[in-house]
Amino acid sequence: MNTRTLLPRLLVAAALGAALLGVFSLYTQPEFLVALSEQMWACFQ
Repeated sequence: MNTRTLLPRLLVAAALGAALLGVFSLYTQPEFLVALSEQMWACFQ
């Protein structure tokens, strides 16, 4: 693999990793989980 293909792949992997960390950090907040569950429950009413 040369530098022209490695750099974009690393940038994409870093962006995806940052997005995943952001989503996982939301799940550590109880208020977010309650709001999410209430929104999901509202879809079935």
